[in-house]
Amino acid sequence: MTQEQLAEAAGVSVGVVRKLERGGTASLPSLLSIADALGTDIAVLLGQQAPRRSMDRDERAALRLVSAATHDAAIGIPADVEPGTVDELRAVVRRADAAYWGGRYTELGTLLGRLLPEARARFDATSPAEREAAAGVLIDTFQTAGMAANVLDSRDLAYAALTYGRQIAVQGGDDLRDAHLAATTAWVNSATAVPSRGSSSPRPRLTGSSPR
Repeated sequence: MTQEQLAEAAGVSVGVVRKLERGGTASLPSLLSIADALGTDIAVLLGQQAPRRSMDRDERAALRLVSAATHDAAIGIPADVEPGTVDELRAVVRRADAAYWGGRYTELGTLLGRLLPEARARFDATSPAEREAAAGVLIDTFQTAGMAANVLDSRDLAYAALTYGRQIAVQGGDDLRDAHLAATTAWVNSATAVPSRGSSSPRPRLTGSSPR
């Protein structure tokens, strides 16, 4: 596949493909489109998951990505790319949730490692008219990061991610998301908080009123 063919299949510019081949980076929505066009996932595309590598090793790497991105996003370290739009990032949050529910923790870690800084950058740069929507994306991303940390046996990181999300929810007066995060925190704190890998242990939800 030529650079032009890949760009056309992924719906991105040839310049983005060339930049990546030279070792550069691109926005998360562009990376996901390219990974889809190549029939792989973003973790393989970025060299963070090798074929036949130990799953335990992959999960440790995923946890390191989530940890670094969570704390960087909390203090507002800027992303190194132009972030996706609010709608694009909201779609990536749904994709990360699907990876969580599907037990694809390496993919989940890779997504969150890039989604958290982009969501924070979008929140920081957004106009007043979009600030509430951008805040919602960032809060939801912190919640997914908390769930990922919990299932990867890092309860302290789970608490941190959920607390960061709650701080933004409180600042923005988003009572629904604050309550949702509080319920998730209680779930993490419960005796059965860490499910077996691949289990269907329920995620707390506000029935009929999920903010996503």
